[in-house]
Amino acid sequence: MKKRLLALMLAASMVFGLTACGSSSTGSASSEASESATSEDGASTNSTVVIAMGSGFDTLDPGQVYEKYPQMVINACYETLFKFYSNDGAAEPMLADTYSFNEDNTVLTITLKDGVTFASGNPLTSKDVAFSLNRTKNLQGNPAFITDTIASIETPDDKTVVINLTEPDGAILSKLAYSACSILDSEVVTANGGTDAEDAATSDSAQAYLDSASAGSGMFVMTSYIPDSEIVLEKNPSYWGEATNVDKYVIKIQDDANTQMMTLSSGDIDIACNMTEDTMSELEGKDGITLLNNSTKTVSFLMMNMDESIGGPVSDPKVQQAIRLAVDYAGIQTICGEGTTTPYSIIQEGFFGSLGERSTDYTDVEAAKALLAEAGYADGFDIDLTVCDLAMEGIPLTDLAQKVASDLAEIGINVNIVSEAWAAGYGDDYRDGKLGFTVMYWGIDYNDPNVQLEFLAGGVVGLRAGWTAESDPEIASLYAKATNAIEDADREAVLKEIQEATYEYGPFVMLAQAPCPMAYNSRLTGVAFSDPYTVDLTQVNVQ
Repeated sequence: MKKRLLALMLAASMVFGLTACGSSSTGSASSEASESATSEDGASTNSTVVIAMGSGFDTLDPGQVYEKYPQMVINACYETLFKFYSNDGAAEPMLADTYSFNEDNTVLTITLKDGVTFASGNPLTSKDVAFSLNRTKNLQGNPAFITDTIASIETPDDKTVVINLTEPDGAILSKLAYSACSILDSEVVTANGGTDAEDAATSDSAQAYLDSASAGSGMFVMTSYIPDSEIVLEKNPSYWGEATNVDKYVIKIQDDANTQMMTLSSGDIDIACNMTEDTMSELEGKDGITLLNNSTKTVSFLMMNMDESIGGPVSDPKVQQAIRLAVDYAGIQTICGEGTTTPYSIIQEGFFGSLGERSTDYTDVEAAKALLAEAGYADGFDIDLTVCDLAMEGIPLTDLAQKVASDLAEIGINVNIVSEAWAAGYGDDYRDGKLGFTVMYWGIDYNDPNVQLEFLAGGVVGLRAGWTAESDPEIASLYAKATNAIEDADREAVLKEIQEATYEYGPFVMLAQAPCPMAYNSRLTGVAFSDPYTVDLTQVNVQ
């Protein structure tokens, strides 16, 4: 790709301004740190780590957080009953010591670990768990759906939590690992306006407090949050577990990849979370910097509305299949950069039960033309493709829209790209199912394949494409079949059935599973990409 020279020059001037304001160039993040730690060989090390991450959020209240980057902060300051210790692994006990399901998988009983204390010094009890989960449910914020299958919670003693489910939920452990299920110090949150009552959506006033301080049992505590600017985390002095040797994180909220690249190069930041293929190439081979280019579980897709009054020609299943065959998947992957794959179907690679990738040679232009002719469009047709101003892991959706338009021209479909701002109406139209033909992306809500069931008929995303359960009952029935499966073998079987059913059918064409280019100072260990947390700060150490 062409290097964005002008952007680099601007970024360089910005960095000069930053470094001229008191930053030494002799040590990584030296402008932020005065603390030091001692490494294994006895040498003094800088124990403050500076991170640059993306924006797009306005709260750090665990019961309200839904966006991508705050998960990094919540994971550092709070703990959950279960956690993902590796990106492709299953949820494992964290605050939970033991757990078991009843015979019909509708009751989950958890025994809490001994010796866990909050940053306040208060001990963790089952009442804190019930308060935290009920608060998230009753706040009715964006992440409240995570608790939809929780009917009620019982606390027979301080160490036992009994979660009664509305139905068997094969993803419940993964959901309990999500940031919205973080366990809060109920005494502290209540004292600062929090409540878990049914009217919490209107009566809870703890967000202001939780945007200025944390109330968890995590390895770090939040000491400062300046919206759209900076977050500071410091080591929890009374942390109950085994801590890393990082004493402080300074998190810069900074979207620009060129600025991140330049400040990482100069040693003013240690981890750059928002890199691009271009900025990664600038850092390749640079001494003291390590590059990461992992696939995420974030996917881009074409959506074709099944309601003919909205989708027009693309509501026809034969047209949908023609479009699926016309897309140049190899070309899409080139645009998205190294590390990009295309999912076999709606369950991304890296999820339990995934069938992996769709072959890039799946494209068949002649077969696509034949299908269009069968559908009555031998001469093609004209159609608007709506696209918004968002980017998927740094990849503008407009770039993908232009590639799709070029590919569809090969089979006679003349695409007119209509650009709309997310905040100026596109977002509402997308959620309300008013778009006929669009390119969009999906970042996972929780790290479990069941999150992808929303792409089925009757699911949240399915309905955005006008794909109702009534219009496709056989496909819709797979939703309940998957959520009710608890044992691994049963889950794997139904997930395979779902992927095969949607491999060549349905209103969605999965275009690309995005990479996440990141880079970090080699003085750090334990830095790895994580879908749930971006980077798990509780696993990072300074060498």
